[in-house]
Amino acid sequence: MDLNSHEKGSQLLQLFARHNRALRAYSRMILPSVDPIDDVMQEASIVIWEKQDQLRYAEEFLPWAKTIVRNISFRYRRKLVVDRHVFSEDLVNSLLDEGEAEQAECDSSAREYRALMSCLNKLPEERKQLILAPYRKPGAVKELAAKANRSPNSLYKVVQRLRVKLMDCVENELNTEPVS
Repeated sequence: MDLNSHEKGSQLLQLFARHNRALRAYSRMILPSVDPIDDVMQEASIVIWEKQDQLRYAEEFLPWAKTIVRNISFRYRRKLVVDRHVFSEDLVNSLLDEGEAEQAECDSSAREYRALMSCLNKLPEERKQLILAPYRKPGAVKELAAKANRSPNSLYKVVQRLRVKLMDCVENELNTEPVS
């Protein structure tokens, strides 16, 4: 973050405020109870402020801050380990890794869905209805064929060509959309 110290501090506070919920939720996944979360977040905010020079780009804030919250949460967790109902650090780390993988998969699915909707919206209404017909109800393409005085096979061929165009469009959208 190549800014003067005032602008940098202001941007850091904005990033912390924007991602506060995600960081609290992340800490909650590590800790066995909600009680220490406020303490963890307070300590994390101090560490984040002190180490702000390590942050180069605003886009890196959340993973960077998660690492800080993770370390502080595990420190608090070790203090609570006297309770035999606390999961081991290995299990919690495994669950966190699995959760992050699922989040990445959800993010990818959301990008694909946005690309598909964008491409569908580029189609003329008649073509959009035709490509969606097989998914709406059984026999929908046959009904459209009867209304248009065409054979169902000819419409299925059109649907297949539209699917190929749609797939190309989605791939193009995904290749041009910036990953967030």
